[in-house]
Amino acid sequence: MGVAGLAGALLAGCAKQGATVQGQQIHDLYVLIIILAAPVFVGVEGALLWCVLRYRRRRGSDGRPVPQGAGGPRSLAVFFAIPTVLVAFFFLLGERTLADVQRREPNPAVELRIDSFQWQWTFYYLNEGFFVTGRTLTKVPVIALPVGAPVHVRLEARDVVHEFYVPEFLFMRNALPGRPNEFTFTPTRIGTFRGQCAEFCGLHHDQMRFVLKVVSQADYAAWVDQQRKAAQRVDCDPTGPLRLVSKDNSWNTGCLAVGASGPFVVSVSNQDAGIEHNFAVYDSAKRRRIYFQGPRFVGVAEQTYQLRPLPKGHYYFECDVHGPAMSGSLLVK
Repeated sequence: MGVAGLAGALLAGCAKQGATVQGQQIHDLYVLIIILAAPVFVGVEGALLWCVLRYRRRRGSDGRPVPQGAGGPRSLAVFFAIPTVLVAFFFLLGERTLADVQRREPNPAVELRIDSFQWQWTFYYLNEGFFVTGRTLTKVPVIALPVGAPVHVRLEARDVVHEFYVPEFLFMRNALPGRPNEFTFTPTRIGTFRGQCAEFCGLHHDQMRFVLKVVSQADYAAWVDQQRKAAQRVDCDPTGPLRLVSKDNSWNTGCLAVGASGPFVVSVSNQDAGIEHNFAVYDSAKRRRIYFQGPRFVGVAEQTYQLRPLPKGHYYFECDVHGPAMSGSLLVK
């Protein structure tokens, strides 16, 4: 059994280390199960081979079956007791690890709301006050998190079932429409990790990817400051008609501008066949106040909306179906 244990340890060493506290706990459980299962595997296979060789048909035999004997109560009790004890032990280990992985951090350093939809992700940094979003077929979202800091995630889906998966985290969670899924993880290794949707969710499922960078605390603070400044620098000129065109679940522009002289017209062309879009204007990405909300309509089609005058300021527009992935700034000058 010493050889079996050594083989199990060597095989366990090939398993990928977790890049989070929770992922490492899962990795350690894998290793322990492999080490404990290796002697069982060797013992069962050894007994099987011994039976095959011991009771094989030999040259010159008369072809009659080899005498066999039924086990007594003691052997049957041992036969059932050993697997029962092993399964019970593995069950307790698994439940303890599951409880550790699912434990909520009472004071997370980062609060994320992750919005999944066909076929991209939006990451809302709730405490920092901004979001990072991808655009289907054109832009993969890149986010940053501080190393060693607990991150609490509220995972949501806008349309169908998706699945949040980062291979190095040894962890995945379903995003279910109408049923938010919450979990916590703590990155332990600086580096760049690629994530994806692990649930087949439609035509461009393979493009539903994101990049997660784990950085130092100082680099994270600098990245947050950079994101905030970039959101404040959005600008465009109020010239020409206001026209939005949706193609592959993305708008043709992220900025509209009008003068503060009176009502204005916005034309919206939906070039995504069979997919719903709409046009809505809010006070900000937090959508506390609605200034305009047009009805949803299926492409290929076009709608024209007349909006009432708005005070000078910076407003937020989006398609309510796809959220920040189809959003932009409306500037009233």
